[in-house]
Amino acid sequence: MLRKLLSLVLSTTVFVLLLSFQIDPTWKREVMRKHPNGKPYVIIFFDSKTDKMMREEVYFPNGKMQWEGNYKNMLEDGKWVYYFENGRTKSIQYYTKGKENGVCQDFNESGKLIKESTWVNGKETKVVKY
Repeated sequence: MLRKLLSLVLSTTVFVLLLSFQIDPTWKREVMRKHPNGKPYVIIFFDSKTDKMMREEVYFPNGKMQWEGNYKNMLEDGKWVYYFENGRTKSIQYYTKGKENGVCQDFNESGKLIKESTWVNGKETKVVKY
């Protein structure tokens, strides 16, 4: 049973990867906050028909992305990526209905994979450290 559940989560994760970070051209982009230097800090994308929040992008003061991810029904959904200030990926996480689902990865600042954790419906089921 656990094997079937993990297989379902992994296949869902692959599907989500294919859909990740597509920005619908009809979404409205709004800069919600700016850094003191005037660069965007928080950008939210809203569905122009429903006005629901669809995507969030957060930036460091230097203009590089700090994290990005999409929402569905106002909950985290799909792939979320977090970055170090040097631009390298810090972690990759997958969400379904606001809960972590799938294999999440953590990296060090030089880009080396240091941990993989498997999540099922918001509960960590497996951790592998490298």
